[in-house]
Amino acid sequence: EIARGCGSSAWVFTNLAGQNSIVGCHDPRALEEVWGSNPSALVASSFPAKGGTARRAPGGIVLNGVWSFASGVDFADWENLQAFLPNDSGPPDHRFVLVPKSQYTILDDWQANGLAGTGSRSVVLEEVFVPEHRLLDARRVGETIKPGTPAETCALFRLPPFSGAAKMFSSVAIGIARGALDLTIEDVKARRSVGGVALVDLPTAQIRIAESSAEVDAAYTLIMRDAQEAMNIAERSELAPVETRTRWRLNNAYAGQLCVRAVERLHTLTGARGIGRDSLFHLAVRDVHACVQQITMQWDTQMVNAGRVQLGLPTLDPRM
Repeated sequence: EIARGCGSSAWVFTNLAGQNSIVGCHDPRALEEVWGSNPSALVASSFPAKGGTARRAPGGIVLNGVWSFASGVDFADWENLQAFLPNDSGPPDHRFVLVPKSQYTILDDWQANGLAGTGSRSVVLEEVFVPEHRLLDARRVGETIKPGTPAETCALFRLPPFSGAAKMFSSVAIGIARGALDLTIEDVKARRSVGGVALVDLPTAQIRIAESSAEVDAAYTLIMRDAQEAMNIAERSELAPVETRTRWRLNNAYAGQLCVRAVERLHTLTGARGIGRDSLFHLAVRDVHACVQQITMQWDTQMVNAGRVQLGLPTLDPRM
């Protein structure tokens, strides 16, 4: 609903809110540090897209480098960074790592065309030591219930973050598409062609609005079905099989594709006014395309992975 008015605001809100479900799975000692004296503390997250490194050290790890895409970092008191620790016997160990804002600096490198208002900049860390109790094995989130954590009493904290809890991204795309549909309907009702023909009487306008509306509704219905299924499993303190988690991820991405199609179909109805930089509809076009570039929303990637799993091959994403 927030994204119906502003995709960037919704992206920040959902990322900060959603990150709490992961933070709540950390060691109780870490939870006390984050929320003990400030129950309203917010936590952002970043990925080492620009070469951020982690190495083991006595009692914890040491972080160096740049972590990117920290949506909501301006409002955050902590970062729950994704870090990958080298492993001689196989793939790197993936950890969520809690770091207070006093130990990182923000790099002003967010110059994006879509979701520009999110301020999803990078953070820089230099020889930052993080104690072991602030590390969380990413593969274990949602699998086990640690005593003293919110997962004991709330199923939301038992959702697998990279599939069941990833609706935060597809939901923003749906809100943006709904907002674009609202704008189009309002505009078409008020406009006439240079010949005086009311746009509401054009069959092509009626068809475009109807089909886009159906696609947005289909996307919403799809993710709500998955969300209910995920919550039912979490409430039983069970872990969904990888086939189910992969399907949830696929459906997230497909919902995003439906929203992109819906917005692009409506674009024709905006006319020349729809290409201006101050056009709210053009903002929606840019924002919905930015949504589907998030890694769990990239259609080609999720298609390949889901197809592999359905054919009995291993998933390409170890975080699943």
